Amino acid sequence: MHRPDARRGLRVDPLLVVLAVLALITAVGFALQRATTVAQVATFWLLMAAVHACFAVTSWRVAARSRPSGRHLWSLFAIAGAAFLVGDAGQLVEVARHPAGPSAVVGTSFQFGALAVGVTVLVTGLLRFPLGTMEDNARSRLRLDVATVLAAATTFGLWLFEVPAGDRGGGWFFGLVTAILVLPGMFLVATFAVVRLILSGRTPFTRLTALTGGTAAVMQVVLQAVPGSIYQDPRFMPWLLCANVLASTLLAVAARSQERGARHARQDVTAGPRRRYSILPYAAMVAVWLLTALLLAVEGLDTRAWVVGLGAVVTTVLVIGRQVSDFRAITELLDERDKLTTELSRLAYHDALTGLANRGRFMQRLHDALAAGPVTVFLVDLDDFKPVNDAFGHATGDQLLIEVGRRLRAEVRDGDTVGRLGGDEFAVLMEGLPVDRRKEVADGLSAALSGTVRIGAVDVGLSASVGSATGRQGLQDPDSLLHEADMAMYAVKTDRRILVAGDLV
Repeated sequence: MHRPDARRGLRVDPLLVVLAVLALITAVGFALQRATTVAQVATFWLLMAAVHACFAVTSWRVAARSRPSGRHLWSLFAIAGAAFLVGDAGQLVEVARHPAGPSAVVGTSFQFGALAVGVTVLVTGLLRFPLGTMEDNARSRLRLDVATVLAAATTFGLWLFEVPAGDRGGGWFFGLVTAILVLPGMFLVATFAVVRLILSGRTPFTRLTALTGGTAAVMQVVLQAVPGSIYQDPRFMPWLLCANVLASTLLAVAARSQERGARHARQDVTAGPRRRYSILPYAAMVAVWLLTALLLAVEGLDTRAWVVGLGAVVTTVLVIGRQVSDFRAITELLDERDKLTTELSRLAYHDALTGLANRGRFMQRLHDALAAGPVTVFLVDLDDFKPVNDAFGHATGDQLLIEVGRRLRAEVRDGDTVGRLGGDEFAVLMEGLPVDRRKEVADGLSAALSGTVRIGAVDVGLSASVGSATGRQGLQDPDSLLHEADMAMYAVKTDRRILVAGDLV
């Protein structure tokens, strides 16, 4: 059974429909070029005011429904939208006063300032949004991805950029720097901030919001790089005005989709999992190379082609750097996996207390050794171990078991296997040991485990009973051979008890 909120979330959103229809009408209307230039400019600024008002109001509503970090971000977005709207209102006044003037199209100083304030506020919110903790490798890859996208956006902007006319003196140079750094540079920073959040995987946006908002930011970088003279050219003006309206409409769509996502999503949109990868840097590189090929085919190897070609090389180098970083991270992950595999194998086949082979590992080695040739098993059982735990505590008992393991390892050859089968029971596996040396080895093991052991402030008595058995493939299996050694060990233990009892009589 569906929840009512879920059903409402699936309905067509009227505001998104209106924005989509507005974008379609704008594209068709400007493409037909049936209206006068004055009418087109007036319509353009009315549409810009409408979509910016929608963006500001919707952002404010999103802020009211968001968690603290998202609330601060979307509040700044609302303020930025209001600044854009103020600039649009100033332009409508300019259009009414000087409808045919160049400032009616490219904007007045007032509109320029309002736009700069809005972009500054918007970028501030994006840059201050926390990305959370990231590993060094992940942070490095994020920087390379963002740099790739920014290099591509810069390349497209430089392709469209027009060098100011006039004598190339100090004033000309200042004008050139201003033309590059002010609005195009600010929108490039905005693109950086948006892409940084999208690629980090800690974006405070829904997927549709990130897509539309990121597209709008990239479009604005390119559009702000277009010279004012091209905006005033009747051949290009309708298309550029249309593109500006569409970019601003995408901002309003982004805010509205965020509002719907925050209202109907089952989980917090600010806490999604970090993305493993993004195709955006690769798409940016491909786009720059396509532009390079197009310029070479149409205009040949001129200055702009050199600039765009350099941009293609830079984006490619950054992508290669990203791949090298990925390979390094993959290598580190593989090394870590091998270490974990080794550690898991050690934990699975070794006794946690003594570090000796556990029963499973010992039985596996015994099975393999029997298949290769004659093998001798020594079973070692500590005498009177339980009273040690009762008298001195389990910590002392554990230290005694560790000492037993150390002494057993010291008595065997390289390649022999020493294991702890459980409790106070140990076993030693020797391959190729002559039968006539069994007693000598058993006596050596017994001697090594006799006397007293100093543990902390107490001396703990130590003795052990050792039994042995030799087997061959086809005559014994691991279980029967171990059982035979067990019986021999108990025979030794019984004889020792009888001997001790006789001494007491």
